[in-house]
Amino acid sequence: MPWNRNDPDPLEARRRQLAEQERILAEQRRLLTEQLRQSGEPPSAKPAEPPVWRMEEDAQHERVVDSTPVRKRNLARQRQRDMVLVFGLIILLLIVLGIVLWVVHVHNTVPINGA
Repeated sequence: MPWNRNDPDPLEARRRQLAEQERILAEQRRLLTEQLRQSGEPPSAKPAEPPVWRMEEDAQHERVVDSTPVRKRNLARQRQRDMVLVFGLIILLLIVLGIVLWVVHVHNTVPINGA
């Protein structure tokens, strides 16, 4: 059973939380870099790169928006698969029933040799 959420978009809330964490980490990195420079040690040669999730998010901004709600599309596909399965099982049942009737017919029409 679904529950009411205070936040209308949990994904957007998670993005905001991650952006805040990234900002805090950038601030900590800046402070540590300043401390290293003051102590006389050379800064690291590796340039700061954005986190992987950030790069993936930037690449996915071109999302195609479909007017059909996701739930209805998924239910339509599920309904279609169910109908194919039902008709397949009906055909299989008719084939088995035909084989059983054929075996019964052949069994009843064979003459008895021992009598």
